[in-house]
Amino acid sequence: METKIKMGYSLDMINMHHQEPNRNRQESKYYWEELYPLVKAAGFTGIEIPFDPFWIFRGGSGVPFTKYCIDVKYGDVDSYIAHLKSAGIDQVAGIHFDPTMFMRNSDLNFYFGASGHFGSEAVKYAIALGCDYINITPTAPYGLIEHYHGNKIQDEKWLQEFVNRTSQMINEFGKLANEGGIKITLRNEYWSMLRGDKILDFIHQLEARVLFDIDPANIYITGNDPEKQLKSRVKNIGSVHLTDTAFDDNNDVWKTPNPQYPSNAATQVFRDLGFGNLNLKGCYKALRDANYEGWVICSNRQTRDPMRALLRTRSFINNELITNGER
Repeated sequence: METKIKMGYSLDMINMHHQEPNRNRQESKYYWEELYPLVKAAGFTGIEIPFDPFWIFRGGSGVPFTKYCIDVKYGDVDSYIAHLKSAGIDQVAGIHFDPTMFMRNSDLNFYFGASGHFGSEAVKYAIALGCDYINITPTAPYGLIEHYHGNKIQDEKWLQEFVNRTSQMINEFGKLANEGGIKITLRNEYWSMLRGDKILDFIHQLEARVLFDIDPANIYITGNDPEKQLKSRVKNIGSVHLTDTAFDDNNDVWKTPNPQYPSNAATQVFRDLGFGNLNLKGCYKALRDANYEGWVICSNRQTRDPMRALLRTRSFINNELITNGER
């Protein structure tokens, strides 16, 4: 049976904010140009790119996470797309934008001003690349917001203002995306101000047409069933991130400033696909049964070995996800 699901791979497997010996090689154009054929060799012809404004400030970097860097290294987006195709990558499926880096002081005007500006740049980059979607993390982590704003986060009036300004920002992104002919989806991490079912009311109140992103690991950590949530939202899913975890948040790590890296335990929140506890096969089957036709992006965002993660993912897909006779 032929499925209409498109499998892609996220470049978030390369952690550009982690220090290790010779890490600066990852800032070079050659590093990424060597990577693309390996992604293709692992059986993926579509990729997702995380948008990271940090590389605008570095200037001239080979990291393909902003249009500025692409223009510097390739001249324009079309030349970059042509290079990807020559390496076997047929499409950039989507861009992911996360405003967390702008929650860095007690000035909400700075946070929303910077997030709004660079988020719009991310949408424009996705449109220029011919992506199917722009995926947005709607808020910085709850604990990071509390770190800079203290008890204000407990004040209902302050909280409502924060949510309202977030809505305005997402509506602007949605307007840009809709005008550019691409979908906009929200990725609701377990540390979000809109964690769990709070995202439902938020999306329904938006003026723009905004869809859900399904992320099984983050859904599981909030105490929900990924497969059940997927089935309940299947008509409004715009993108899917295939993620895995064995992490149980028994100590409210979601309320800490840096919830991706729990300070109370030496643990890895996200695992390479197939190495966590999730029933990803059930999630994939639910998508297939619902005739989902969009992208499923494999994400190994905290992998300790990106090249091994690529092969692990292909092995997991071939041996666990794809049924006999399916292409």
